[in-house]
This record gives sequence, C-alpha cells and structure tokens, in this order.
Amino acid sequence: MSAAKETTALSSTKVRFEDILKLVGDEGRWQITIFMFTWIEGILIGFHHLSSSFLGASMDHWCNLDNVSSKLTNYGWTSQQIKDFSIPMVDDAFKKCFRYDLDGANVPSSFESAMSKRASMGLLEISCHSDKIPLIDQFTFDRSENISSIVTDWTLVCDRLPLLSTIQGSYMGGVFVGCIVFGWASDKFGRRPTMLVAIVVQIASTIITAFSVNYMMFVFFRFLIAFSVSGVFECGFVLVTEICGLKFRMPFGILTQFPFGIGAALMPLIAYFVREWSQLQLCISIPCVLLCSYYWMVPESPRWLIGMGRFDEALKILKGGAKVNKKTLPSDNEMLAMMEQVKQAGEEEEAQVDSPETFKEKAADAFKELINLVKTPEMRRRTLNVFFSWLVVAMVYYGLSFNTKNLGGDRYLSSFVSGFVEIPAVVVILPALATLGRVKCYCGTFIAGGVCCGLVAILSFALEKGAHVWAPVTVAMIGKFLISMTFAIAYLYTAELFPTSVRNVAVGAASTFARIGSMSAPYIVDLLGAVHAGIPAIIFGIAATLAGLCSLMLPETLNRKMPDSVAEVERSAKKKYHDGEEMNTIPAPN
Repeated sequence: MSAAKETTALSSTKVRFEDILKLVGDEGRWQITIFMFTWIEGILIGFHHLSSSFLGASMDHWCNLDNVSSKLTNYGWTSQQIKDFSIPMVDDAFKKCFRYDLDGANVPSSFESAMSKRASMGLLEISCHSDKIPLIDQFTFDRSENISSIVTDWTLVCDRLPLLSTIQGSYMGGVFVGCIVFGWASDKFGRRPTMLVAIVVQIASTIITAFSVNYMMFVFFRFLIAFSVSGVFECGFVLVTEICGLKFRMPFGILTQFPFGIGAALMPLIAYFVREWSQLQLCISIPCVLLCSYYWMVPESPRWLIGMGRFDEALKILKGGAKVNKKTLPSDNEMLAMMEQVKQAGEEEEAQVDSPETFKEKAADAFKELINLVKTPEMRRRTLNVFFSWLVVAMVYYGLSFNTKNLGGDRYLSSFVSGFVEIPAVVVILPALATLGRVKCYCGTFIAGGVCCGLVAILSFALEKGAHVWAPVTVAMIGKFLISMTFAIAYLYTAELFPTSVRNVAVGAASTFARIGSMSAPYIVDLLGAVHAGIPAIIFGIAATLAGLCSLMLPETLNRKMPDSVAEVERSAKKKYHDGEEMNTIPAPN
C-alpha cells in the first residue's frame, strides 16, 4: 500500500504513534543502526562492571617481617626460614593475617633447633596490623605475577577486606541511583540530552578514577562511573524500544546482553597485558570517547518529541529514518496533522485519569502503584516471585563472576571464559524461548545453574587445595552460562507478566532487588570465600535452585497477549485454576 493510501486509511481511524512508525519503517536499517551504536556502551559496561576483579586483584600475602626479623637475620637465616618460623600455618598454608610475637622470645640461633622448640616456647599469635607500623609496611605481597592493584597500594586485606567488597558494592549502588535519576531526567528533558550528560560524566569519571590517590577518591569516582553508565544504557535502551516495531522488540531486548559478554571477555585480555591498576583503568577509559559518536548518530526519540508537542523536530528525525529505511513519507502537512492527532489522543487518555499534580500527590500515586503490585492474590504471587528471582539471579550472576578468583587456576583465563560464555548464552536462548516457552527456560536455567553451583561446592571441599582446579572452574563456567541465560530472560518475562498500568513500576522495582543481589555478591565472595571457596558456591546453589522452583508458579506467556489491567491478570488466574487454561492465548505463528 502506498504512503498516500495508508494516510487516507489512517485519517478515518484513531492514529497512534505505531501507525506513523510503520510509514517510516519500524523494522529497518535505521532501527538496526541505532541499536548497534548502543552496543558501544554495552561493551563498556562489560569493562566497568567486572573491572574490579583486576583493579582490586588479590594475591597471596603475609605479615611483613622486616621489623621483627633483624635478630633472626643476624643468625644467618634465609628470608624463607624467617617466614617459616615467624608465621603460623593452617592446612599446610601460611596464615595471611597473623604472625608470632617474637618480642622478648629467646630464639635459638639454629633454625632446626628453633623449629623443633617453637611449639613449647608459648609464642602468641598476633595480628599483622600494628599502630606502630605504617599501613603500607604491615604486609608483604606475592609479586610473582607482577600485579599492582588497589589491594597492594591501600592494603585491603584481613581486617580491611570489607573495604574491597565495598568497592563493588558501592558501584552497584551507583547503578541503582543512576537508574532512578536518569530515568526521571529522560522523561523530563528527553532521551538524547540526558544520555549526552551521562556520557560527559562517564568520560570524565573514568579518566579521573585512574588518577585516584586514595581509597575514598577511588570509591567516589567508581560510583560516578556506575551512575553514568546507567544513564547512557537506560536512555539508549528506551530510545531503541520506542522506534522499533513488535518484531524487533524481543530480539533487541535479549541481544542487549550480547555486547556485555564481549566487554566481559575483553576485560581479562586487556588486564593480562596491563597489570598496573591505574594504567588498566586508563586503558578502559579511553574507549569511552567513542560515546561522543552518539551526538551525531543517535537521535532524540520522536515518540517523546511528539508527546512534548515538538512536531518539527520529530518530523526531521522521522524523515531521516524514512530515508535510511528507503520509505516515502506523506507530505509534511499530513505528517504534522498525524502527530497532532497522536498528541491529542495521548492528552485525552491522560485527561481520563486523575493525574497527580503536587509532589505529595505524585508520591502518593507512586506508592499506590507499588501497592497495586501486591494488592490482589495473583499480582502478589507474581510480584513476590519475580522480586525474589531478580535478587537471586543478580547475586548468582555476579557472584560466579567474582568467585573464580577463589577457585584457583589462571585468573585471566577463568575470567575470559566467564565473560565469553555469555555470548552463546544470549544466542541460544532466543530459539529456546520461542519453542519451549518462558517458564521452562526460566525455571530450567535457574535450577541447572543452581546444580552447577552445588557441584562446584562439592568439588571445592573434596579436592585438595590446588589439585585439579580445572574441574570446579569448568563446572562454574557452565553455571555462569546457564545463569546468563536466566538473566537474559528476566527483563522480557517480567514485562510480559505484569499489566500495562503497572509494568514500568514492576520492572523498576524488580531491578531494585537485582541491585540488592548484585551488591551482596562481593561480600559473600570476599568474606565467606576467604574462609573456603566452596561456601559462596553453596549459597548461590541453594538460592538459584529455590528461585527456579518458585518460578514454576508463574504463568506461561509465550504466544499470549500481555495483560492491560490488574483485573485481567486476576481473571486469567481464576480461569487457569478453574478451567486448567489461560486467557489471552494468541495462535502460534506459522
């Protein structure tokens, strides 16, 4: 049908933005080009989200003995003999945070004699930390890998280990705050200007972080990186969904995870060659300059512009999109008239709703939407289930990424495989979702990932330390592959489960629980993993299995119309439980 005939047909019906988008082409090269540019930020997110594994690389360490070994050095002992005598051992390994108090001890000059009598000398174990010794001189680090990290520069070990976990925890907090602030700003000021502001903040903060002179400065600017990353990614994702048709929405939504896997796989390759943390941070900062291309290549959302009454700007963007998609638009006057109809239709719909005006009314309205998520039985069942699953999937996803350092093996190879498995995970899940449905895929990947975590725990406890490390690492990578698929499903499935009236608030609230899970992961890995590498795996395995079993209570959404109201959700649930089938079934495509 020609553009003129399509316009004539539309003039007699209620015009929606989707109708205008079809004239421009809603599944063409224009949409694909903009989507591909959002991959730049996707790759950078892979860098920033997982860079703490290398910026804060941990290594073997023990008490610095320079201040306690002068007497033993005079005996002619080697540095290894001094270490063997001065540091307690447990499970054939030196304790990392304690040494013997040798002040006033009568130590025989013969090393062999001293070792044989040490147990009977009544030596006390004391902490490496001492107010008399500068912090940087309290520990000795194994430098065999030629790594310099914030751990070695700021002594983030033993009693200060929680500070290392806080670096990643605060980073995820920045992601959370960024989602809220930039989400509001993009609705208020537009997708493009908000995105450009976030890009400026990201470029500046990533570079400044490389020159951090202390822990607090590093944490603050890492928070800003996470804050800005949320703005660029969220605005870009919303923009893409607003200019593409239904056919592209599912693959675009799932493939959003694809560039993250590329960035996660490239990160250890860069870190392998750049082992000084400030230089590494600078290396992953420089590619952020590519985001400047968004100024020329990523337009404002025409849907948002029409809603704001800025028709001339929207028309210019739509004409550019039509040109790329090789479509011919109606005359400018006809296009402007259609935009006016779209805006009027939106205003009429808003007029039918008692919209809040004051801050108090808006706060009450937002609280009311949250209450709607748990007000009725079926909504409550879905909401609590989804919130729990988001918390768990984020915790396990990031936990498996960070826990590779506790399992042993080569840190660079393990991290590369951990990131690379996300790429096939995203590709595999697309046909699986189309054939098996959401419930089977979501539940299956959750439980299978949990089982893998359980096997990692068993292997970690059963094998001697340092023996056959390939076994738990391999199983952990399989688990990461499965949980990556679960995470890819989460956004799509959650949007399909909730009605239009509360869909945005449902996804936003679920994302909040994901941030809680991701913030908890580094503490579980660092603090409990320091006790034994298998303990975090046990926690992740139990949590993932429970979340998978709970997801069986969720309804299938494949080939089913998304609900428009809470009442529709409740009717669907009642029909399912009474008649054994769900409402809103759409015939499967041929």
